[in-house]
Amino acid sequence: IRFSALSGHAIVLAGIILVLSACTAAPPSPTSIQSPTQELSPTPTMAPWQDSINLPDDEGIHLAPVEWWYFNGHLQGPGGNRYSFHFVTFISITDDGEIPQLMQISLADHASGLYMTDEEPSLVNDIQTTQGNFVFDLAGWHMSSYGSEYQLAFDTNGYTLDLSALSAKPPVFHQGNGLVDLGRAGETYYYSRTQLDISGTLARSAAQVQVSGRAWMDHQWGDFSTQPIGWDWYSLQLDDGSEVMISQVWDSANLEPITSYGTYVPARHEDDPAGLAPDPIHIPGAEISLTSTASWTSPASGVEYPSSWQLEVSSLDLAANLTPVQKSAEFYDSLYVPIAYWEGAVTVNGLKDGEIITGDGFVELVGYDRDQVVR
Repeated sequence: IRFSALSGHAIVLAGIILVLSACTAAPPSPTSIQSPTQELSPTPTMAPWQDSINLPDDEGIHLAPVEWWYFNGHLQGPGGNRYSFHFVTFISITDDGEIPQLMQISLADHASGLYMTDEEPSLVNDIQTTQGNFVFDLAGWHMSSYGSEYQLAFDTNGYTLDLSALSAKPPVFHQGNGLVDLGRAGETYYYSRTQLDISGTLARSAAQVQVSGRAWMDHQWGDFSTQPIGWDWYSLQLDDGSEVMISQVWDSANLEPITSYGTYVPARHEDDPAGLAPDPIHIPGAEISLTSTASWTSPASGVEYPSSWQLEVSSLDLAANLTPVQKSAEFYDSLYVPIAYWEGAVTVNGLKDGEIITGDGFVELVGYDRDQVVR
């Protein structure tokens, strides 16, 4: 999950906080590898609030009430074998000063049809704010940033991935300055790196292969209202070099919409020697139409999720079909998050400005577990 806007991730952390802070047998705090350029506070103190995002400083840890760093990616190995993953770290601060951390992953092996999930929790009460970068190490999993370069490593169910990612575009500040107004759901700082070139190794059964592809990164922090909210979040990486983010936030108790918005990131200019992309374009919710064309009911949780979508963005002259790579892409057995959610890769096929477009994407669906509506 990523508490997406929320972008996609903020509600679930309420459950994380409750379980981890109450868990007397929580694993010991991890030993973090500190970069020489990290600036550490003498005590865990929240970074000050500001009017807009300031990079590179804001890549780091803020010790906000809720914060997460999220990645999804599409990888290809030898013989055309394809994989997709999401990898997220959550940190929060409870009212009594506890600082729970949770790392979650999903990994899909498209050829075999496997969809695997895993998680690692900890209490990190000695963690400090940092500027410009972050380093998280927990039970052999690793996530770190040095500017616009990232290192990711995790393992699950006999698969081990070790990946490096480099941002191919400038960061994108959603809603202009990166301070997103979610109405009664609160405010969040939110930026993305929408085009990461990613490569590394995937090992399974002692056999190791090279993989490469593209990935997406979100960083979000703020003070959210977590009651009761659901969301549908979409990150699309189109083969023309552009990207689209769509977020729809709604009341999970009565299904009434709260807010929706999006961001379009144009492709880089081919004739620009610096290879810079034009400025991102904010998409108001009124210009977004998303219609589910199918549904899927999880045999594990019994939750029914929308599955397959028709997306139209009038201001972009964009109409596309989003099709799940695997319908069975539910994270339902978390010990620390009280709600099931759907998180998986999709393919994109459609028209933009009358021209055929294709691409890859990720969709996150939270709030459909009616037995566990966050209240």
